[in-house]
Amino acid sequence: MRTKTIFKMVVCCLALTLLLASSVAIAADLEAAKKEGKVIFYTSMDSKTANKLGEMFTEKYGIAVDVFRTGTGKVITKIEAELRAKKVLLDVAQHSDPATFEIWKTRDLLYKYTPEGVDKFYDFARDPDGYWFAVKSNTTLIAYNPTLIKGADIPRSWKDIADPKWKDKLCMSNPYYAGSVKMSVSVILPIYGWDYYKEIGKNNPYIGSSHSGLRTLCIAGEYPLIAPMNSYHVFQVVYDKPESPIAVSYPEEGCVFVAGPAAIFEGCAHPNAAELFMDFMCSQEAQRVFADRAYYPGLKGVYPVGQPRLGDMKLLLPDYDWIIENSEAVITTFDETVRKFRT
Repeated sequence: MRTKTIFKMVVCCLALTLLLASSVAIAADLEAAKKEGKVIFYTSMDSKTANKLGEMFTEKYGIAVDVFRTGTGKVITKIEAELRAKKVLLDVAQHSDPATFEIWKTRDLLYKYTPEGVDKFYDFARDPDGYWFAVKSNTTLIAYNPTLIKGADIPRSWKDIADPKWKDKLCMSNPYYAGSVKMSVSVILPIYGWDYYKEIGKNNPYIGSSHSGLRTLCIAGEYPLIAPMNSYHVFQVVYDKPESPIAVSYPEEGCVFVAGPAAIFEGCAHPNAAELFMDFMCSQEAQRVFADRAYYPGLKGVYPVGQPRLGDMKLLLPDYDWIIENSEAVITTFDETVRKFRT
């Protein structure tokens, strides 16, 4: 009897020791992160969301977040330039081109870290190797001005965008600038081929960069049709200014699914702060921010209001291996094809 009692006491002491050691380790990481003082974050998410997350993180931990925000293509270009110069400044990268994260992984540029809470993420939001995690996702669809496009004229498929009736009325972003557009072109191309984009080029579309700028043109009626368009860019307006004349059409072929991964770069200057920031972006509170800003969070059970759930939608899924092999050709050929056939 006495032996059993002693054994139980030993087990309890060991458990308490492990618990205390774990607590000390967490506190040490937090303390190390605070000593580093900041995290440098490159992202393609909209500025309002990125800045809000940075402010929340700073308020919670007292650690500054230096945000560099631009389109996916320019985020990648900046990082590659830093890599060539052997002077990488960022700690954490986030953008909408998962294929590039896969390339970076094969080049041993990413730091393997599993943030707290990602076990509750969807499978599609987790790199099986543990290098990147899609903190938010998005779909691309068709957006239009409902005061100018109505009833039977509303495009119901990606194919409808090539109809000559949209000459001088269509706008779209450049796949070099917007990762979501590169994903969309890469997914739609195997369905309809380059002839489809030649027909779009004949419609003389306005090729912009920022989706927010295109959204402004659509609402103003200057270009009443945007395709492809990020779903969150439309619903952010719907949330904030529901009277704005902008609506969506879900293409019958399916909406294009666009993941938005984040990852820590190997050898970054603020590794402990970077780990803490990844933990934060994967937390319930941060994932709720993404949902409130009309993104699809990676965390299960958190949904954007007013949008269909991903599981209820017909989705077109990117083939990342194909995109990796054809990425440069897609960007170059799109530019040559669409611009060449513009009248």
